[in-house]
Amino acid sequence: MGLLDAVKDQFLDVIEYVDQSNKLIVSKYQRESGNNELKQGSKVIVRESQNAVFLKGGKLADILPPGTYSLTTDNFPVLSSLKAFPYLFVSPVIADVYFVSTRQFIDNKWATKNPIMKRDKDFNMVRIRSFGKFAFRITDVPAFMREIFGTKGIVMTYDIVEYLSSMVTEAFSIVVAESEMSVLDLATEYRKLSGELQQRLNAQAAAMGVQFSDILIENISLPDEVEKLIDEQSGIGMAKQDMTTFMQYQTARAMRDASKQRGGLAGLGAGMALGNTMAQGVQATVNPAASKSMVEQLRELKELLDEGILTQDEFDAQKKAILEKRS
Repeated sequence: MGLLDAVKDQFLDVIEYVDQSNKLIVSKYQRESGNNELKQGSKVIVRESQNAVFLKGGKLADILPPGTYSLTTDNFPVLSSLKAFPYLFVSPVIADVYFVSTRQFIDNKWATKNPIMKRDKDFNMVRIRSFGKFAFRITDVPAFMREIFGTKGIVMTYDIVEYLSSMVTEAFSIVVAESEMSVLDLATEYRKLSGELQQRLNAQAAAMGVQFSDILIENISLPDEVEKLIDEQSGIGMAKQDMTTFMQYQTARAMRDASKQRGGLAGLGAGMALGNTMAQGVQATVNPAASKSMVEQLRELKELLDEGILTQDEFDAQKKAILEKRS
């Protein structure tokens, strides 16, 4: 250290920290000289959404909420009891000063790295994945410094967020596994799941001085083969209701896909003809009455009337329905 630095070290300090990025959770105060001796009478400025934390020998000493303070024995009883301030300028008290942000940290991402197994009434056993975002804040600075910063040794903002993200993923796995909802119903209950997830997380994180202020589930996805099966079942249901509309939809998709492939729409005509033939066969299977002519249907109704199976009123109602449908 040069003579000028030695002289500068004798002047009182203004201990403060301004986070220009507004993204840091814990920031260590560093003097330009690298000397971390605390001088009697130095100013400590703690801004809103901050707490100043003093560590002596790795142990939690004093914590200051937002405000402006002078470094005296009255304001720092713990530090003073550890080591008195017998000198006016350079104090023998050596301590680390950290500024902990208590603001809300939003837009943090979480995701299931591996599929979660769930018993399901529709698919028996199924694997699901999910991702979303979460927000949190430090609500108990002493507990946070002891449990996260001290016991677990997690210092960097990235590592803290990653640790909290893993907590969200673990809690999500438990909530989904315990839920009695089917995987098809989970997609309609994101808010309910988020509420249960947030409640479980806060019960766990309270001891660490952390509060999850919001949990968002953006997506719950199924394996490709399960989604394909769901699509096929939806297609079958659509075909049963209206084969004509279903075939129009399928034809439009086929034309779109064919236009992207080599050869374009050249071979689409034969495929459409084959598709229409198959559609007629399927329609006859799922709805046999649709393949019969109006005359055939009326003839069958007349036979049922003659045999006494249908009453005259029933015959008239069925006949009217057939005629209206064919008109």
